Amino acid sequence: MTGDRPDGAALLAEARRALLEELLPLLPADRRYQALMVASAMAIAGREVAQPEDELRRVAEELAALGGAGGDAADEERRLAQDIRSGLYDAPGARRIALCRYLRAATLARVRISNPKALAR
Repeated sequence: MTGDRPDGAALLAEARRALLEELLPLLPADRRYQALMVASAMAIAGREVAQPEDELRRVAEELAALGGAGGDAADEERRLAQDIRSGLYDAPGARRIALCRYLRAATLARVRISNPKALAR
């Protein structure tokens, strides 16, 4: 919340609460699944909005350590995928260790958004 105004994550959380607690019970049974999918998407979006900037920065730094050109994250990940396919990271050593660090950090960041319950297991 910024001052007296809720942030995006808080707005999504309240909208999701209203959907699940107030609207879902009023929907016909054949529409409940769609409403639950919307609620799930809202939860993911809320976590994405609330993801700490330092975690995003850390993952970006891990990617940059792999020799990226500083493009946007999607371009850098495409370049990285091509480098992996070409065998650039096949040999043991510092380069492969950096790749493993990046893949772990990126995966954890994504799972914290998409399915945080999986990390609790």
